[in-house]
Amino acid sequence: MRDKLLTLKAAAELTGFRVSTWRAWVLRRAIPFHRIGRSIRIAEADVLALIENSRVPARDIQRVR
Repeated sequence: MRDKLLTLKAAAELTGFRVSTWRAWVLRRAIPFHRIGRSIRIAEADVLALIENSRVPARDIQRVR
């Protein structure tokens, strides 16, 4: 595993979500995470995948009219 691990604060800064949102997702196991002792870390690749998978494509303006 060579992926960079982020703190919840770093994941929040990267995405614009609050740390409390990330903490809630961890508690519900809605996202994959690593527990190292008492610390929680999120793989940067998982954060980037969340962002990419949440992308909604733009509509074709020609088809809307």
